[in-house]
Amino acid sequence: MRYSYFIKLLKYILISISFAILFLLVFKSISFDKQTESLVSFESQEFSAARQILSKPLFIGIDKKKQPFRVSAKKATRMNTNQDVFNLEEPEGEIETKSDKFFMKGNFGVFNNKDQILQIQGDVKLRNENSLNFNTSEANFDFKNEILSGNKKIVGKKDNSTIISEGFKMINKENKIIFTGKSKLILPGN
Repeated sequence: MRYSYFIKLLKYILISISFAILFLLVFKSISFDKQTESLVSFESQEFSAARQILSKPLFIGIDKKKQPFRVSAKKATRMNTNQDVFNLEEPEGEIETKSDKFFMKGNFGVFNNKDQILQIQGDVKLRNENSLNFNTSEANFDFKNEILSGNKKIVGKKDNSTIISEGFKMINKENKIIFTGKSKLILPGN
C-alpha cells in the first residue's frame, strides 16, 4: 500500500510542476513580447540613420496636364530622415507631352517624390524623340510645374544648328526654350 500512496503523491507533484512550467512559459512569452516592442522601434536613435537601398527603382507619376512622367535609376538610396528624397545613381527622367517625349539622364541626382523634382548632375544629356540634343553639367526637372532648367553652360543641337548658352529654361506649358546669360547661335551656312 505504501507503494501506491507514493505513486499517487508523485503523480500530483508532477502534474503541479507541469502546470507551473506551463504558467511560467506563458508569462515569460507575454513579458518578452512587451519588451521587444519597446526595444525595437524605428523612432529610436539607433535606427534614425538607417537607409534603404533600391536596385533599379522606377517612379511613375502624372503632371498637371495628366501627362505621364517616369524617373528611373541604376540604384536609389533613401535615408530614414526624409522618406520622400532619393539619391540616385545614373538617373533617367522621361516626360511625355502631347506632341513629343523628352528624355534626360546623367551621372547622379536627387529625386524628391513628394515635390516631383528631379535634379541631375554630371554628364547631363537632354533629348527628344527627334533631333533636339542638349549637353550640360546640371539640370532640374520640375514635373509639377512642367519646367526643365539649368544654370550651367549648355550646348544644344538641332539638325545642323548649334546654340551655346550659360543657362536655359524649358517651359512645357508654353512650348518655349529660353536661353539665359551669354548665348551664341551657329546656323548652317551654304
